Amino acid sequence: MNSKCSLANPGDEIGYLIWKISKFWQRGKHKIVDEFGLTTSQFELLGAIYHMSKLEMETTQIILSQETYIDPMTTSTILRNLEKKGLIIRRESKMDTRARVVGITESGTEVFEKAITKLKESQTGLFKDIDTDSLKIHLRALLEEIERLNKLNSLNN
Repeated sequence: MNSKCSLANPGDEIGYLIWKISKFWQRGKHKIVDEFGLTTSQFELLGAIYHMSKLEMETTQIILSQETYIDPMTTSTILRNLEKKGLIIRRESKMDTRARVVGITESGTEVFEKAITKLKESQTGLFKDIDTDSLKIHLRALLEEIERLNKLNSLNN
């Protein structure tokens, strides 16, 4: 059998390395945000709301869904749970009565800032012996290529 698939050492495969790093990264992130009573998806949406509010943007559920790559129905459910926790508020848009505008509460700001601070402290320790400037350059290049390919795929579908 003449196979073109080489399975010698997964540690030499970029896809495997990205997958493994992603798994560890998500586990660590989950552990930290869990301390603040959040799921990772709640944290991501809360972070998007936090940053958009700092930019004084009208933040709608659909914009949040697009920015976080979380489907609209799941976004709505997560936002409802964040609202029950008192971390966000939702109201009808003044410009589009079909849209719901989302804002962050003082409590939501406090929880997000504490959680992101702890995540960044963890990240600093993790990257202390790594050339982060070089890493960022390579990650940005990879992300740009992924975004370019996604754009091409959406045009072809």
